[in-house]
Amino acid sequence: MIRKILLTSGCVFFTLMIAMAAAAEPQLSWRQTDTSIALLNHGQMVWQHDHDKKVGKPYMRFGLLDGTELTRPWPFSKDYPKNDHTWHRALWWSFKAIDGVNYWEEHQQGTEPMQVDVTHENDGSARIAMTLEYHLPDQPPVVIERRVIGISAPDATGTYLIDWQATFTPGGDKDVVLNKNSYGGFALRMAAECCGDEAAGIPGWTFFDSENQKSANGREARWVGYQGTTPKGRPAALAIFDHPANPRHPSYWQTRSQYPYLNPSFTCKEDYTLPAGKSLTLRYGVLVHDGSADAEAIESHWKAFADRAGP
Repeated sequence: MIRKILLTSGCVFFTLMIAMAAAAEPQLSWRQTDTSIALLNHGQMVWQHDHDKKVGKPYMRFGLLDGTELTRPWPFSKDYPKNDHTWHRALWWSFKAIDGVNYWEEHQQGTEPMQVDVTHENDGSARIAMTLEYHLPDQPPVVIERRVIGISAPDATGTYLIDWQATFTPGGDKDVVLNKNSYGGFALRMAAECCGDEAAGIPGWTFFDSENQKSANGREARWVGYQGTTPKGRPAALAIFDHPANPRHPSYWQTRSQYPYLNPSFTCKEDYTLPAGKSLTLRYGVLVHDGSADAEAIESHWKAFADRAGP
């Protein structure tokens, strides 16, 4: 009888293990509308790109294969723990000022996607190409941007790369000035959970960078990483890469632990004049790393990003 019970218990345990293993296997699928594309795993969002012309300023939310979102959702509810800076849209692009006109805060000048082309594959990879216009109300575009985003398929560990390239050209026959400002451009707003919970003894996430600096804020680096533990107790990390072909590489950075926020700021120290008829191309990578990663591992990923062809 005892042996029978043990055998039965063993069978139940083995069945549970098989079921858990099956649940852990990725089951990727796509959810697509006229204004968004999302990669799902077991029906939960891994990442989502929104490009609604009526909303403007396209943005991208992302997280891990287990459904944990690492970016602050947008839009978010009034009772969200970190509800400051309502114009911070997960991962997005917005110059602070162009020709002295503010394009950064909410209700400022338009940044509209005029044309969007999305392709995706069964392995979870995708490519998003779009044309955007920066303009004053009811005025012709001051700057036209051609943006291409390539998202790799998650690897066996759930890690993937967002390869973001943008080419800017004056919309008219005059030079355009991208005005100096400490922040602005390619920016990332992280989920409130990354701040930790002091009362519960949960530490906040921490920044680290390619130069092993105490703080990358206002300083140059090839990449800046951010790592910690998710609310589910899972270690994770991410990093933004500045491509070596970018003008002004290595970039100056802005980091904020209290938000939290991360931004390679192209115009941190000085204006950039975009001559009429010429273009400026900037390329950045975002590594979403499922599991802990040290500086050596991130540096290896940065080198691979620096060597790969554009999206």
